[in-house]
Amino acid sequence: MRLAAIDLGSNSIKLVVVEAAGGDSFTELASEREVIRLGQETLLNKHIGDAAIVRAVDCLKRFRSVAERHGAQNITAIATAFLREADNADDFVAQVEEETGLRVEMLAGIEEARLVGLAATHGCAPKGVTTLNVDIGGGSTEISIFSEGEPLKLISIKMGAVGFTDRFIRSDPPAPQELNHLRSEIRVSLRTPASDLREQPWDHATATSGTAVTLGCVLSDTTITLPSLQRLNARLASLTLAERRTVAGLPPQRADIIVAGGFILEEVMNALGIESLRVCDWSLREGVIIDRLRALRSA
Repeated sequence: MRLAAIDLGSNSIKLVVVEAAGGDSFTELASEREVIRLGQETLLNKHIGDAAIVRAVDCLKRFRSVAERHGAQNITAIATAFLREADNADDFVAQVEEETGLRVEMLAGIEEARLVGLAATHGCAPKGVTTLNVDIGGGSTEISIFSEGEPLKLISIKMGAVGFTDRFIRSDPPAPQELNHLRSEIRVSLRTPASDLREQPWDHATATSGTAVTLGCVLSDTTITLPSLQRLNARLASLTLAERRTVAGLPPQRADIIVAGGFILEEVMNALGIESLRVCDWSLREGVIIDRLRALRSA
């Protein structure tokens, strides 16, 4: 059986097409990603703009075509923080379905944390250990703790690289006062979740999605240590946007939001006492696929 999952995130829309092999295993046939920025302004104004909807519809038409060309018999489309925050979420879902034939499901933050954690523990964690995963998206951050494939803690926090860039960063390069306000807000957002998470011990830490993968690429390492991240964040925050776009390993389209994303990861590691974590390239799409395969198997 061939399946496809489309993740409509606050920063980008991502597609994966797979062929199921057996159990939870699968082979990837195609993968696509396009920066659409559905969360830009939406997370501040609580409304998805017309131009963003047009970009999304065009992207989804192309992704559906890619999935069908690879023989996908089932396409699951899910949306995250931007849709949870939008006052025109129902209109967006209806327009997408009318123009693309895809029915978009809005994920609750806790369900997003579960699916991402499922992907991370399945694809990137050592067997038989309890794993904490950090997933920094454009509009929210999900933190999960899994053991033996089952969730022990699931947390969703309203802080993300796109939303916090829009809220706090106005200058180029970012002004010290902007960075102080950004860091202060992250710490406030983490205070209660971090206290809850510290009650549950874990053995291994991972980080998923674009912010973590990008930071790992810039550091040229699949392991991010807290000291190396602190040095990198200080360097990136001192650069202009044009200068950040020339940094090796940093995609130009992510250069404007990487400062906020990097600060979020640094403060999460500080708050939870994480000295190092492994970058994981599996995330929400893979979690949706695993979850779908399990549902089909038990049906």
